[in-house]
Amino acid sequence: MDEVLTQTKFDILRKKLSPTAFPISEGSMSKAKGLLEHAEFPTRKIETWKYTNVNGLNKLSLNGESSDLTNSKSITKETKKVHIINGKLSKEHSDFSGIKTSWNELPNICQEDSFDALNLLYCTAAIELTFRDGENQIIELIFENTRNTAIFPRIFISCKESAKGTVILNFQGAEKNASFINVSTFVEVEENAHLSVHKIQKNGSDTFDLQREYVNQAANSVFAINTFPLSGRMTRNDLRINVNGSNCETFMNGAYTLKGKSHCDNHTTVDHKVAHCYSKELYKGVIDDRATNVFNGKVFVRKDAQKINAFQSNANILLSETGSVNSKPELEIYADDVKCSHGSTTGQLDDEAIFYLRSRGLSEKSAKELLVKAFLGEVLEEVDNEDVRSYVGQEIEKHFSA
Repeated sequence: MDEVLTQTKFDILRKKLSPTAFPISEGSMSKAKGLLEHAEFPTRKIETWKYTNVNGLNKLSLNGESSDLTNSKSITKETKKVHIINGKLSKEHSDFSGIKTSWNELPNICQEDSFDALNLLYCTAAIELTFRDGENQIIELIFENTRNTAIFPRIFISCKESAKGTVILNFQGAEKNASFINVSTFVEVEENAHLSVHKIQKNGSDTFDLQREYVNQAANSVFAINTFPLSGRMTRNDLRINVNGSNCETFMNGAYTLKGKSHCDNHTTVDHKVAHCYSKELYKGVIDDRATNVFNGKVFVRKDAQKINAFQSNANILLSETGSVNSKPELEIYADDVKCSHGSTTGQLDDEAIFYLRSRGLSEKSAKELLVKAFLGEVLEEVDNEDVRSYVGQEIEKHFSA
C-alpha cells in the first residue's frame, strides 16, 4: 500500500511536467526512470526529510499563469550575464560567448536522488561554465520567474587547473509566484584552482525551491560557496562536497531570513577523504512569525585523512514564540590526528543589548534591526565579492524594516 502511494505521488507530480527537449543517453534516462519508479517520495519518516514536508509540491498548478513582474536586476556590474526567464534561456538578454548551452547529449550523470532524476528528465535549461587559467571571470546566471511554472536548470561548472572563477546564481521570483524550482549543479574544481559560488534565493511567497550541489575538489584547490535563502514558501539546499585531494580549503557560509510561514532546510555534507585539508562552515539565520528552519551539517573524516581541521557552526535567533528551529551538526571521524569541532545555538535577542541601545535613543524596532544586522554580518564578512555582499546586506535590511 505504501509503495503504491509513493509512486502515485511522484506520478501526480510528473504529469504536471513537460519532458525535456535536451538529448539524454539511454543509460541516463533508464537510471532516472528507475529511480522515480522505486524511490520513496520524501516524508517525515525519512530521517533526512524529518522536518521538511514537500507534499505541497503536488498542490502547485504550474499552469504558466503570469504573476507580477519581479523587477529583478543584476547583482554585479560589468560581468558576463546569462538570463533564464521562466526556466528557459533568453538569447536576447544574455552573453553566451564561451558558455555552452547547446548539446548533442547531456553529460551522463544521474545521482542516486529522485529530485535529480526529475531534473534530468524534465530539464528546462542546461548550461556549462568553464574557467581556464588566466581568465579570472565572474559569471552571473539570473533566473527570473514571473509565471507559475517548472524551472529545472542543469548546471555544470568546471574550474580548470590553476584557474580562478566566480559564479553567481541569482534567483528572483515575483512576489506571489508559485513555481517549482528544481536545480542540479555539478562542480569540478581541479588542482590549484580557486572557485567561489554565491547563491541568492529570493523567491515568491508560494515557490518551492529544491537545489543540490555536487562538488569534487582536487589537490591544492580552494572552493567557497555562500548561500542566501531570502524568501520563498519552501527552500531546500543539499550541498555535497567530496574533498578528493590533499591541501584543500573548503568554505561554506549561509545566512537566511525567514518570516510568515516560510520554511528553509540546509543540508550539507563534507567528505574529507585524504590528509592535510581545512574546512569551515558557518550558517546563521533569523526566524520570525511562524517560519521554520532546519540545519543538518555532516562532516566525514576518513581513516587515512589525518591532519584535518574541520569547523562547523550553526546559530539562530527566534524573533517570535511561534517560529521553530531544528539544528543537527554532525561529525563522523575515523582518523585520530585531527582538529574538529561543531556547535549549534538557538535563542532570542539579548534584552540587555536592546535596553542599552534604547537608552542611547534608538526605538525598539531600530535596536532589534541593528542587532539582527550585526548577527548576520559575520556571515557577510566571509563573502569576497563586494557586489554580492552589498546586495544581500540591503535585502536583509529591507526584510526586517518592512
